[in-house]
Amino acid sequence: MQLLNTLHLKQLSSVLLMLVLSSALAALELKPSITQYKASFENGLPISGTATHTLVQLSNKIWRYQFNVDSFFAEINESVYFQWTGKKVLPITYHFKRSGWAVNNRRATLEFNWKEHKVLNDVQGIPWSMSIPEGAIDKLGYQLQLRLDLKAGKQDLRYQVADGGYLKQFSFKRHGEETINTELGNVTTIIIKKVRTESDKRESTLWFAKEWDYLLVKLTQVEADGDLYEINIINTKSPH
Repeated sequence: MQLLNTLHLKQLSSVLLMLVLSSALAALELKPSITQYKASFENGLPISGTATHTLVQLSNKIWRYQFNVDSFFAEINESVYFQWTGKKVLPITYHFKRSGWAVNNRRATLEFNWKEHKVLNDVQGIPWSMSIPEGAIDKLGYQLQLRLDLKAGKQDLRYQVADGGYLKQFSFKRHGEETINTELGNVTTIIIKKVRTESDKRESTLWFAKEWDYLLVKLTQVEADGDLYEINIINTKSPH
């Protein structure tokens, strides 16, 4: 009888473990989407525009994530082609282009070579190579990884980001929850703030909606001089 009870407990433990693992895998499922935001920038004179996040699947494991901003004073086009491992965003190629009358024009392309653990940077037509560690990510892909890590319940929100020829560490902390009003209705969000040094007076705050698959619904960035950049969700849909 004791042996049977032991066997039943082992079977029950195995079933529970499978359920936990299945739940964790489901939590990291990628879903194609197009999300639009109202973008605003205030540096004494309020200027508005639109911003769009687009996530599409190109093949079995290859995806493209894009962020585009269109406003009167500037246009930003940012994208990353990446491999989805089931847990992590593995960047392949990252592109950035900024143009407009009120900003400095800038172009950058990063090619990730994971066999040699190197990234080839081409910024403004000047190429150079640098070494990267396992798990390094690009400047756009980490934003998607942050959302997925929140969805999976992770507490350690630190990312090694290849940016402008340097390897930088971006760290984030949870700052409780807040119900906010959006164009799509009220939603409960997790507040995330970027960790900065004491000398860095900038502030970056992100709101992710728990009920909407941890979708980013709001972002604000306050520069050291008081300039404010903000995006607020207005629409989200599947691309198909």
